[in-house]
Amino acid sequence: MRQIYNKYLPFIWPVVLIVFLLAAYSTNSLLGYFISVVLFIVALVSPKKAILLLFMYVPIRPFLIELNPSLRLAGDLMIAGAFLHVVWKSRHDLRALVTFHVFEYGYFAFLIIGSFSAIVDRIEIGPIILQLRAFIIFYLIYYIVKRLDIKKEDIIQVLHVFIWTTLLIIIQAIIEKLSVRGLFMPEEWKQLPLSSKNRVRIYGMVGNPNVLGIYLGFAYFLFYYAKKYISQYNTVWMQILQYLTIGIFVLTYSRGTWIGFFIIAVVYIFASHNFALLKKLVIQIAIALVVVVLPINVLTNWIEDTSIGQEKVQNIQKFDVGGSSGFVDRVGGTFSDETITGSQSSGRLFIVKKGFEVFKDYPIMGTGFSTFGDSASLSRISHISAEYEINRQFYSDNQYIQIIVQTGVLGVLSFAVFLLGMLYALLKTTRTKLTKLMIGVVLGAFFMGLVYNLWEADVFTLLFFAFLAVTLNSQSQFQSIHEDLTRS
Repeated sequence: MRQIYNKYLPFIWPVVLIVFLLAAYSTNSLLGYFISVVLFIVALVSPKKAILLLFMYVPIRPFLIELNPSLRLAGDLMIAGAFLHVVWKSRHDLRALVTFHVFEYGYFAFLIIGSFSAIVDRIEIGPIILQLRAFIIFYLIYYIVKRLDIKKEDIIQVLHVFIWTTLLIIIQAIIEKLSVRGLFMPEEWKQLPLSSKNRVRIYGMVGNPNVLGIYLGFAYFLFYYAKKYISQYNTVWMQILQYLTIGIFVLTYSRGTWIGFFIIAVVYIFASHNFALLKKLVIQIAIALVVVVLPINVLTNWIEDTSIGQEKVQNIQKFDVGGSSGFVDRVGGTFSDETITGSQSSGRLFIVKKGFEVFKDYPIMGTGFSTFGDSASLSRISHISAEYEINRQFYSDNQYIQIIVQTGVLGVLSFAVFLLGMLYALLKTTRTKLTKLMIGVVLGAFFMGLVYNLWEADVFTLLFFAFLAVTLNSQSQFQSIHEDLTRS
């Protein structure tokens, strides 16, 4: 019976994806709440299944909840159920529940400082809780997975889930591009006004090209691992999926993500002395540019030149009429005078400049969560806005300036312990291939934090904390899994 279950389990995942999509398109609130409760119960009984479902749900969550908001809490409920399972299972071994790495203490200190500073600054409790949720919810994935018994079949199922989910995301991305944001998208997303340089980017089911790029970058490394070490994945179909993954990754035109994953790849290649991978990567990127990126762009340009296509382009660029768009405009203009001037007047450089102005007035503990450029500050008007002549609500698009402003010197030191502590923990563990990859991921994250609110991005934190937990789990256990997969 168990063998039959394992044989057909990979084909259950596309069925689950279809159920998610049907529930979203039904727009039935009761159905959404019912599915969320069922998923909570599944997590209570089997936290491993909940983690697998999260790998599927989180990357498409923005798409689902745009259609059916009642699915919003499904992820949080699954994490809560899995957490309660772990706590209950270890109820007779409390030491296991409260044993932490140094970097975790740094993270806890950062959260306490940001919260306390916000309370002192008389910020309402609601926004503080909202921001704490953004920072804590996927850390709990690390806490849960670190305390689970990871087996060979669990790794195999993660790969199955990634294959099906990535395939769906890629299909939607291609349709989005070719239909000029007209098909397989929520209605509000179709009406979203974009600048000419952003219009050419693929936003995907995550609703954000930068986050889509992060997801696809992780997916590529997983597919590489699967093809190299598990014979059943060394197929032509997996090769095609890799090329599609690279192609859509390029079409996000996410410059920060490109650089971040370049850092990850370089660190991994040098750490593992796998210089053949560099040659393979260059060849795969070249092939993907020719067989995926070029045909999609040529076909899209032809569609946009039709009367219907031109009308769609004008509707999308309603506030940027006549603006030029394309690969050269998006990437080639990165360091142009126009881009730098715009950044200084209202973009990232403007926010950094304003951030240091605020920091000078609140140097020790900062202004507190929900006051400057975090996800919670988007739901309220901060007193900082009027005081420092900031005329809009915004994401800082720079995790570090946000931390500097909101938590001051104490928060910066605590967050440094968190970041450097993770790197130290990885450096002192057994050097498996996953360990070397995660060292690269941590270093890549150091950079991406300069251009994104990285540690508030659900997709990144889910994948990062899950893989970090597996890496820092019992090393002898993971090593045996790795050797077992290599032989299979």
